[in-house]
Amino acid sequence: MALELTTDRARLIARLRLRWPGADVQAHQRPWGVIVEVRDGDRTISLTALDGSGGIEGERHVARAA
Repeated sequence: MALELTTDRARLIARLRLRWPGADVQAHQRPWGVIVEVRDGDRTISLTALDGSGGIEGERHVARAA
């Protein structure tokens, strides 16, 4: 799947990089879009879903993993 990096998506990724400057930003393709993950070492500190139609999914609370 070819996912277009829109201006809004590029701004979102730039904000993630500014918020966590030393963290690693990774993108994971899924059938419905892409998950953008921000990792600090072995910890995931942020997840963002980008759908295939150009949108950015709204924030939702995710319970802390055990």
